[in-house]
Amino acid sequence: MVRMILAAMLLCAGAQAGAAAEKGCASAACINMVFDGDSISAGIGATRDHTPDRLVARAVGHVRVYNVAVSGRPVGECLRLFPELVARLFVPGGEPNVIVFHGGDNDIRLGNDAAHTYAVFTSYVSLAHAQGWRVVVSTELRRFDFPAAKEAQLEAYNDRLRENKARADAVVDLDAEPKFADAAYRGDPSVFSNDRVHPSDGGYAILAELLAPAVKRVAGRAEPIAKVVK
Repeated sequence: MVRMILAAMLLCAGAQAGAAAEKGCASAACINMVFDGDSISAGIGATRDHTPDRLVARAVGHVRVYNVAVSGRPVGECLRLFPELVARLFVPGGEPNVIVFHGGDNDIRLGNDAAHTYAVFTSYVSLAHAQGWRVVVSTELRRFDFPAAKEAQLEAYNDRLRENKARADAVVDLDAEPKFADAAYRGDPSVFSNDRVHPSDGGYAILAELLAPAVKRVAGRAEPIAKVVK
């Protein structure tokens, strides 16, 4: 399946890479960055200027950023849509191409287990690496609204992300931040929105602080790393 997607992806990328390269920041020092995944990557719960892609772009600097994430999208859909949504944005010629990925809880919500979800993510990383992308993935935010069995599967998926057998270029552990890991903060509007699932502007600012050093590191920019697991 990955080979078939890769063939389609290369055709798509070849046709559209030039358009992506025209969107400013043309030097080799620029980072070409794409946010992919679910509602957290999309920035649900944030005001327009506080979505994670915008916050990370401001923190990293000299970056071209796209966001193709959609609320509710499982990892399997991200893999299926990779040629259409992500591959076409690849910029050849030595410029760092970085995917920032967050997804998995929707797969668990829909009945997939941790092993299956992680296997699909592994295929996603393989496909991205085959084109030349570097992948920064974050663990899933805890879902205290899940029934116990699904919450256990989500934690098992996070454990697999931390082990990183998929060989993502960086894994950012969101549980390293107490305001994300502790259920008590779900009612704090400075961290989470009213649904207690998606961050508020303040929560996305915390998320960006965790993601930006990992993006800089995998893109080859010097930056001390805090709360990042390789």
